[in-house]
Amino acid sequence: LSSYPPSASLRILEIGAGTGATTQQVLKACNSRQITYTFTDVSPFFLEKARDNLAEFFGLEYKVLDIEKDPKLQGFCCHSYDLIIAANVLHSTANLQEETLPHIQSLLRPGGHLLLLELTQQSSWIDLIFGVTQGWWRFSD
Repeated sequence: LSSYPPSASLRILEIGAGTGATTQQVLKACNSRQITYTFTDVSPFFLEKARDNLAEFFGLEYKVLDIEKDPKLQGFCCHSYDLIIAANVLHSTANLQEETLPHIQSLLRPGGHLLLLELTQQSSWIDLIFGVTQGWWRFSD
């Protein structure tokens, strides 16, 4: 966030925001900035939970987004976000290189940034915990 002028109006999209843990930290860091924050998840269940968990924050937009599918066909405008956040979610997409990343790029405005947070070291205990969840083993690339 520090690379943007404090007076800049920012459009932020969070992909696969889930429980909103990352969202809370980002919104706290944006406390006095003028932002539009779009919280997305592939599951409507998480959107409803997020509305409750993030009730203290104003101006959030909640939308379903399956980043494996064309965002335009899901009601998202091309090249409209300054910052896209994806925290521990892209690993569960089936085809990162040919679908997921091009879809993300289509949403970023020229000069926009992708904040990508992912585990990079394989860990048996992580696989043990999350390996039973839907989507953990979906990747094909």
